[in-house]
Amino acid sequence: MQAAHATHPVMITDRESNRQITKDFTSNLIGALSGGMFSFGMGLMLLNQTHLAISFGLSTIVGPLVSLLLFVPMGSIVDRYPHRSILIVSNLVRLLGLAVFAWALPNFSGVQKLIPVVLFAIIDYMCSDFSSTAYSSSVHELVNEQKIQKLSSLTSTASSISSIFSPMLGLALYSLVGFETFIFIEIVASSLSFFIMLMMKFHVTPRRVSTETDESGRSLAMFKAGIGYIKTRPLVKGAIMVGVVLNFSFTSVTVGMPFIITNTLHFGSAPIGYLETGSAVGILIGSLFMSTLASQRHIRFKMLGPVIADCGLLVVLGGIFNIAKTASDVSISGTILMTVLGFLIVIPNIVMQVAIQKTVPTSFLGRVNTTLMTINNSVTPLATFFYTFLFQNIAQNYLVFVVSGVVALLYMLAILPRILQFFKQEEIE
Repeated sequence: MQAAHATHPVMITDRESNRQITKDFTSNLIGALSGGMFSFGMGLMLLNQTHLAISFGLSTIVGPLVSLLLFVPMGSIVDRYPHRSILIVSNLVRLLGLAVFAWALPNFSGVQKLIPVVLFAIIDYMCSDFSSTAYSSSVHELVNEQKIQKLSSLTSTASSISSIFSPMLGLALYSLVGFETFIFIEIVASSLSFFIMLMMKFHVTPRRVSTETDESGRSLAMFKAGIGYIKTRPLVKGAIMVGVVLNFSFTSVTVGMPFIITNTLHFGSAPIGYLETGSAVGILIGSLFMSTLASQRHIRFKMLGPVIADCGLLVVLGGIFNIAKTASDVSISGTILMTVLGFLIVIPNIVMQVAIQKTVPTSFLGRVNTTLMTINNSVTPLATFFYTFLFQNIAQNYLVFVVSGVVALLYMLAILPRILQFFKQEEIE
């Protein structure tokens, strides 16, 4: 079945699109950088107050749970109501949550600080999920079709810059002013990001969902309609088939890399910082590289080539941990590999996102994005527990990377004919 393309009667010029991209990038950069610093500072505060290892791991539990809770209603709400209104409400609710959090936190001490932190984290992830889904669903209201890839690439660039600089800036700021002042700084930065978003013009177009909304008026009916639409789109089904297994497999890096370096090899924490920085730099370079490409040619290769290469690099990472003799060996070879890995990971992500944004009607985009996000994120907690068990109980735990990479590679080769058939049905080069 050929893809049903969205129609967008409002014409947006390249000049206006570029202005919108600049505002979007600035708003996202401020929000991502300040949010990353704030999250890091909150983790340090929790670790200092509770001495619990989960202090930096709340996001792996709270985030997917919130996504599951919002799975049915969120996509329907995004497709039913104006995206700008959703962004305004989610930003205002988060700012209110920050203010209440700042007032409540000093009233708790020790392990009890988990109470306000978890409650705020739930609000934060709810607002973040609504904002990110509304943003990704409103691309046709912000820029013309030729600028969608640049917009998506620079959004990824903002996240990459945050990943590189937010830990060190968060640590420095936390050491200087403490966490209570940190909350006030986050409120100011979030308000600035919100103000820039308000300056953006959303070219609202009529949505086909209006008739459906009038008839049903229920999120469940819209959700079922969204699932029905996804079943007709081979591209979306292929994204789920690939994304779930790869997200599961590459959680081994998030869990296992720090564990092997510190607990198995006893090289300290410095190499971890180098490898994580390498990954963030690779994603940054890949995002900037994709922002310079205007062509949507060779989409098959851009999607499948990097994914297959990443599976092989996961095997190589296990080999590095096996043969490395010193911390310098791990730092140098591991950083190079993680940079390449980050570069390759971001390319298919952006290409797939742009392909979906260009071919899915705006009236279904919220539900499609919500489904992809929820299904992919839902495997993270399970994968985290699975790989934590493996790395802690296998003596030669570098083999976990090797086996995970081989299994992921064999899986990709097994489903490759079906994925190519999906591309053919969608008329993708």
